[in-house]
Amino acid sequence: MATSLTNLHTSLSGRLAEDSVPSTSGGEWLRRTQFFNEGVRSIIRKHYWWWTEKSTTFSSEANQASYTYAQGFPSDIRGSSILELRFDGTLYSPALQTDAFTLTNSAYSGLSQKYIVFAKSLYPLPAYGSTGTNNIAIKYYKISTALTTGSDTIDIPDEYADILVSFALGRIQAQDSERGSAADSYDEFNEIYEEMKVEQSNYTFALKSDQANGSAIYD
Repeated sequence: MATSLTNLHTSLSGRLAEDSVPSTSGGEWLRRTQFFNEGVRSIIRKHYWWWTEKSTTFSSEANQASYTYAQGFPSDIRGSSILELRFDGTLYSPALQTDAFTLTNSAYSGLSQKYIVFAKSLYPLPAYGSTGTNNIAIKYYKISTALTTGSDTIDIPDEYADILVSFALGRIQAQDSERGSAADSYDEFNEIYEEMKVEQSNYTFALKSDQANGSAIYD
């Protein structure tokens, strides 16, 4: 995605009929940036969006019980939203925590090629027995990094970037007691959001076209 925080500020200033964008060192820039970030969070928590998909690899250590952020497990993963996990190409599938935690064997040897996510750490069940380099491949849904500097770019596809401008505009108008204008801005936000939901549904159905209900692992 190419739309930057500076682009958002420029669009918002244009919608407000301002002659220039607020200074990056001033409080108004920070206030509006906060609104943009609130908009991103509001959108992301409603779905597991196609544009938050990500993949990476990290290295295994023989018989290591778990992998924390410091050991390669991605720190930007959204909860436990793993789409695919492979150790040296072998697919691992999710296990229920209750199934794992009720095993009397603390090495989880009663399970095979399973995993759980607990306390922000990945647990292969049982522990993987080989050391390797970038041999753990993971696909997952990420959380977006907060926008802070003008060159930061948004994860939302460029064609939907105006949704953040509408959200911030509505926030400003509401704080200025322009309730009618704020309502119009939020209507615009909701309209673009509905367009994104249609695109999300199209993407989901394409992924699951072989299943009757068209549901995804996450939606």
